[in-house]
Amino acid sequence: MSLLYSPTSLEKGLKTKFLEYFSTENSLADQLCFVETSASDKEKYEWLGQAPQMSELMGERKITPLSDAGYELTNTTYEATIAVKRNHLEDGQTGSINRRIQQMAQTASQHVNKLVIDALVNGTTDTGYDGVAFFSNSHTARGDGAAFDNLEAGTGSTTSAIATDLATCKKTMLRFQDEAGEPFHGDSPAQFTVVAPPEMEKNFREVLGATMISNTSNMQVGAAQLIISPRLSDANDWYFLRTDNLARGLIFQQRSPIEFSALEANTESSFLREVYYYGVRARYCVGYAFPQCAIKCVNS
Repeated sequence: MSLLYSPTSLEKGLKTKFLEYFSTENSLADQLCFVETSASDKEKYEWLGQAPQMSELMGERKITPLSDAGYELTNTTYEATIAVKRNHLEDGQTGSINRRIQQMAQTASQHVNKLVIDALVNGTTDTGYDGVAFFSNSHTARGDGAAFDNLEAGTGSTTSAIATDLATCKKTMLRFQDEAGEPFHGDSPAQFTVVAPPEMEKNFREVLGATMISNTSNMQVGAAQLIISPRLSDANDWYFLRTDNLARGLIFQQRSPIEFSALEANTESSFLREVYYYGVRARYCVGYAFPQCAIKCVNS
C-alpha cells in the first residue's frame, strides 16, 4: 500500500511523526490476497470463473465468455481523527500529542490486517462468487469440474494431529479441479501459508521446522509459511492458503490508500474553537476470490 498526505498541513512535525510510524511492512494483504486497484465505488469480478484450457484448433477457435459468477465488492470509507487544542501546541505540550499520532499511525497500519483476518473468520457464513459460504462442505460443480469441500474437520491441536491435518489439507487442495475438470493448481510447485492462533504457534513451529517428531522423520519441514494472528479468537481453528500465484483465496481491493491530513490554522475550527484536527482516511475492502485456494481446518 502507498501513503498520501495533505501538503497544506502547517504542523509538519506531526505529519512527519505519522509517516515515521506508519508501515505496511507486515501487510497481510500483500502476503495473502490478490491486490486489485479499484477505479470506482465498486468492482465486479467476472474473471473468477476458470480460464479456458488449451485445445486443438479444429477449424475455428472456441470462444469462452467471462464467468457468469458476477461477484461484486463495494469499497468502504474508513477514518480516524483526533482533536488537539491550539493552546497545547503553543505551550509546547507536544509529547502526548506525538504519542497519539504514533498510536494512530500504528492502528492505521494494522487496519487492513484486521479486515483480512475478519474475512477468514467470517468465511464460514459470508458467501463467495459461487453463491455459498466461502468455507463450505458443498461447493457445487461448475462446468466439467467436480464439487469440492474446503471446510476440513481437524483431528486435534497436538503436534502429531497438526502434522496429519496439514498433510490432509495439502492433498485435498491439490485435488481440487477447475471448470474443465483439470487440476486447479496444475503441476507446478506451490507455496502455502498457514494462519493460526497464538495457542497453536509452538506446535505449528515444530511441525514446520523440526526434523523429527516423536522419533519419526518429519516430512512437513518447510511445507508452509506460518502467520500467527492474535485476532483469531478460536484457539483450535486454523487456515491453509495457497499464496504464490494470481489465483488466491482473498482479494484486497484498494480505491484510496491511507491519507494523512489536517485542519489547522486559518480554518473555521481553529478560529471559532481553537481546535486543530488530524486524521487519516482510506477507501478499500477485502473479499473472496477462489475457494479452491483456501481451506479452514476446524477442531471442536
